[in-house]
Amino acid sequence: MGFRGNQRSLMVSNKSLGVSQARWRGWGVKVTPQGKLVPVWRACDPPADWVPTAPATCSTPISRATGSAPTPAPHAIRGVLPSPRGPGLDGPSGFTDQGHPGDPRGVPLPEAVKRLKHPKPPAVWFPYKKVGQSATDIVLDDSHGRFGPFDGQLFIGEFTLASISRCSWKRSRRVPGSCFPFREGLASAVIRLSQGHDGSLFAGLSNRGWSSLGTASYGLQRLVWTGKTPFEMKEIRARPDGFELVMTRPVDPESAQRLSSYTVNSYTYTYHSTYGSDEILKRDLAIRSITVSEDGLRIRLRIAGLREMYVHELHAPGLRSRDGQPLLHPSGYYTLNRIPAR
Repeated sequence: MGFRGNQRSLMVSNKSLGVSQARWRGWGVKVTPQGKLVPVWRACDPPADWVPTAPATCSTPISRATGSAPTPAPHAIRGVLPSPRGPGLDGPSGFTDQGHPGDPRGVPLPEAVKRLKHPKPPAVWFPYKKVGQSATDIVLDDSHGRFGPFDGQLFIGEFTLASISRCSWKRSRRVPGSCFPFREGLASAVIRLSQGHDGSLFAGLSNRGWSSLGTASYGLQRLVWTGKTPFEMKEIRARPDGFELVMTRPVDPESAQRLSSYTVNSYTYTYHSTYGSDEILKRDLAIRSITVSEDGLRIRLRIAGLREMYVHELHAPGLRSRDGQPLLHPSGYYTLNRIPAR
């Protein structure tokens, strides 16, 4: 897929299997109309797609990449594409397993990003098995409400778990965002997603070459909104002293104001070339206070101990809608690349 204007080019991902078997293996590269190859992404497994997510921007999920712990979703912005250069990243086989001086392998990801300076952290981490395991295609919901209350958000296919996740994000210098489970129990691995003219979502399925959940080896399924708005966390928004939950339906004020309705923790991952990483430096966070908006569509959680470049995991099993319904998906995950000033 090409960018527009001065970024018009072909974006190509080059598969990584944990070792450098060919030049630039595991990189996402840009090939210009003049035939020049420019490395852009590092530590890539082959994504199923690049997708425009806003004017002059695009995103791609990386399926369990070398140098990555769970699935990251990096974000490319015209004019500020992530630089591949830095200690241990200087050549066509530049991964963290090359043993260059200054290579920060084995340290927590936030510290590695600070040492390397150049690579930008992913916009969103999809915690392993909690939201996804092998992300594939990605599609922008631009149905203007014909697919429910998530217009402008991203839907991401999942191979191993045969599911679809959902991602909300804010365009900024570090493009922070949150992700949520969306639909589970599809017949096979989700390879391709496409939104129809009526707003419905088509999923192309196949688990050829790798196992997945589901009852079939391949198929085509279509998701159509019933017209009934589910009770969900629509977005999680970062605030200087916590988070704001934006809901799809008004909440029951009593349940929303109970501290026991929520739990919050944060963690990060190890930066190394080995496949996967445990959640490390995990910390439970205390909620100081809760404020619910008059319309019941926003909940402000003031939380002690926010940490930049950590995943913040929020559960709200005790939250209820005004008509007494629990959340369809009570968990959300926010990648806090920067604590906002206001």
